[in-house]
Order: sequence, then structure tokens, then C-alpha cells
Amino acid sequence: RGGGASTPTKDGASNAGDGVTRGPSDGRWSTLALVLVAVVFAALGRLGRHAAGALATLGPSDGADASFRYDDGGRLVTPEELRRHDGIQEPTLWLAILGEVFDVTKGERHYGVGGGYAGFVAQDGTRAFHTGHFDTAEGLTPDVSGLPDSALLALREWADFYARDYARVGRLAPGHYHDERGEPTDARVRFDAAVERARSDKAKAKANDERFPACRARWSQRTGGEVWCDEDAGYPRKELTHVGGKPRVRCACFPDEGFSDARLLYPGCASNARRCVT
Repeated sequence: RGGGASTPTKDGASNAGDGVTRGPSDGRWSTLALVLVAVVFAALGRLGRHAAGALATLGPSDGADASFRYDDGGRLVTPEELRRHDGIQEPTLWLAILGEVFDVTKGERHYGVGGGYAGFVAQDGTRAFHTGHFDTAEGLTPDVSGLPDSALLALREWADFYARDYARVGRLAPGHYHDERGEPTDARVRFDAAVERARSDKAKAKANDERFPACRARWSQRTGGEVWCDEDAGYPRKELTHVGGKPRVRCACFPDEGFSDARLLYPGCASNARRCVT
């Protein structure tokens, strides 16, 4: 048909004589297409990186016997291999706690270079999870000797958090908690025993708190502090107990007027008083 004549359509496009429909902003559509392509390639690159990290956990560790596997699919990870997974030598980020190795690559914002928890990566810094000293070699150590049972239970709960939220790679061996065959060391046996003691103490404390409820209390700058028990709750005592290897002091209500070294009277407060000044 006619030479170069075109007819505008109701959406602003024009039908050229060659039969091709063109929009009013072919240039903008081209730019958008380029942006979409760039986003797709970036996403594919990131997926490839995570896939590489996942595949890396399937093979045996350098220097470790691949036959030593565990019910959860973990394997033995040598200290040398762990040190390589720092986000620089290897693209993945691994850390160990209690000798258990986890892939924390998906938390790169926190564990990558410059992240707030970058100090934990590529090593077993178990003690620092309690002390917060993750910026020194002395703090970043797997040795937790000297910490109370309650602190060790908290560390066990940290490891449980990683097991829930991140992929487990395997056991660090040889190391502080596992020997070269992945078997528990004496340090791991002592740790597990301390955790069981702490759990038992915690359960007993909970049962005790339910049996002997906490006192009511208030404090003001004008009158100072006061504790009391409702008539059906009993008499206020300063209760001294140990939970997880640490002393605990609280005001509890006991049903009788008795007292002892573990259930102290408040100074100046009679054994049958239901209110005491603190």
C-alpha cells in the first residue's frame, strides 16, 4: 500500500504502511527489556552461588574419611576446610559452634565481610556466643571451661537455633568437641553432662516457682521497697537457690511461718508477717 503514510490508533500507536504496529515509546520498552535481562542474570548468578555452596557440602572433607557419616546427613569437616569458607577463599560462609558446622551463607548481610557477626565465620568461636568477645583470639575459642552450667545450656540453645535456621554441614574433626573420627571428646562429654544438669535445675526451679509463687512487690523513692503475700499465698521469705550452677535470690510466698538458711526472714520482719519492708 501507500508509501510512508501511517494511521494513528486510539492508544497512540501508529500503523505504518509496512504492516508493523509500533508503540509511541519503543526506546523505553527497549530500556525496560535490558533492565529485566540484567535482573534475571543477577538472580541466576546468586542462585548459582548458593548452589555451589550446597554442592560443596555433598562431597567428603579434605583429609577426612567420607565413610564416617551421621543420621542427619552431616559429615566430617576439617579445620582447614572450615577456614576456607570465609566468603573470600570460598564463596560460602561457614561457622562452627560446639563443633557443629553450619552454612550461614544466606545470612551474608550479618556474617559476610563487614557484617556484625563476621568474626564467627570460618572457625569455632563457641565461647564468644556467651561472652560477646568475638573480636579477639582469646574470645573466639571453643573452650568453655569455667562457665556455669546455665551458660552452657544457653550455648546449646544457640546451636539449636543454627540447626533450625541454617543448613548443617557436619562435625568439625579433629577439634575441641570431636576427635579425628568424629567421636565426642572428653570436653564434649563434660559439656553434655553440664547441659543436662542445667536442664534438670531449670525444671526443678519452674516446679518450685509454681509451688511457692513469687511475692508481690513495689518500690517508690518516697517509701522505699515492700514485699507481701496475699493471705491465701502465705508468708514472704527471701529464697536462696541455685539454678544452672548460679545462685538465685527471689522473694517467695511459703504457706507456713517457718524459715531457714534457704528461706530467710527479711530484716525486721516477723515470721508471721505478711508484709515486709525491703
